[in-house]
Amino acid sequence: MIWAGLIVAIACAGPSSGSPGETPDATVFPSTGAASETMELTVGPARKECYGPFQRMCLVVDGQFFYEEIDGFTHEPGYEYRLRVERYDAFPGQPEPPQDAGRYGYRLIETISKSRIAGEVIEASIAPIRVTCLKSDELCLLVNGAPQRGAIAGFEFKAGYDHLIRYEQYTDGSRRLLDTLSQTPAKAVDDDISVGPWRVECRENAPITAACIVVNGEPYYGNIEHFARRHGYEYILRVERYDLMPGVSVPSTESSKYGYRLLEVLSEQPASKPPPAN
Repeated sequence: MIWAGLIVAIACAGPSSGSPGETPDATVFPSTGAASETMELTVGPARKECYGPFQRMCLVVDGQFFYEEIDGFTHEPGYEYRLRVERYDAFPGQPEPPQDAGRYGYRLIETISKSRIAGEVIEASIAPIRVTCLKSDELCLLVNGAPQRGAIAGFEFKAGYDHLIRYEQYTDGSRRLLDTLSQTPAKAVDDDISVGPWRVECRENAPITAACIVVNGEPYYGNIEHFARRHGYEYILRVERYDLMPGVSVPSTESSKYGYRLLEVLSEQPASKPPPAN
């Protein structure tokens, strides 16, 4: 189980010395003492996007995703923490925790150190439409023209807007927003498009082996923001169309030239033909 691996990783983590300028928190909270143990762990400077029962932003503890919160601890982005915590059985007397819940809870005993971490400061443009990540069905931000996995902590993507931001990136891959420099409506063209009822093989040399939806009769390796497609139904949509590669006539094999944002579903009806034979 993922929880078991996480707990072993935390339990095996040894203490580390603090860097100059760290300011320990003098407040020490007593342990509850019941079916618990005390451990030390290191919390990274920014949360990272993680997946479990739902998509969210997780703390990074000892270099790994931490799927719980620590009672009494408030994480300030940009700082690395060394904590002493109490780990306790969150469901005493139950042989197994409820579905999608962790066996253990965590409570802050002491903040041993807190130190500012300086990451790489990057200024980036964010496209108005998210794109399909390479070799997956996930959605990625298009950052400076390239798909990037993972959310930027503190940044709220708004479809249909060009964003110019400044963020800090750390050695563990986590990122946090420093400043939104601008957020302006993106240039778009209103268009009507058809979406087919079945997925088909993606175009030749597409960076994904999974099937693609069909837009205007052609395989489409991309994203239609705010559109929830039902399998087996044909659609006519009114959309905003965004040019994701201005000045490029032939799209890259790693992305689509156009992205779309749904304005209105003009029609939705069951497929008029059976699915193609595999």
